[in-house]
Amino acid sequence: MIMKDEPRAKALTDLARKRYITINELQEPYRQVEEYYEIICEIILAFMCKSGVEISNNKTLIAFAKENIKVLTSPEISLIEDLRIKRNNIVSSGEIVSSEFLRTRKSAIDWMIEKMLKTN
Repeated sequence: MIMKDEPRAKALTDLARKRYITINELQEPYRQVEEYYEIICEIILAFMCKSGVEISNNKTLIAFAKENIKVLTSPEISLIEDLRIKRNNIVSSGEIVSSEFLRTRKSAIDWMIEKMLKTN
């Protein structure tokens, strides 16, 4: 049986908050996309730690979020998946991220992160 890990959950949430506070200091859209995705992953990981769920990979994170983080809507889950794919493309093939990609999603990402932080 996996044990709940409240201290780890708190540490992950605190790290996500610190990253979120400074995200607008990053100038390049690709760095912001990467950072937004990391923030979201840390928050989901915190939820998983509180639930005692084993962590295995990013697809598991998204599946957990879809099933267990009730404040997230289907479009928000899709947005997390879009960020995962975009981040993977940045890291694996050097994909360029347009400022338009981020501009059209920034308010939805911010809203989602703030909701998750409040409920965690």
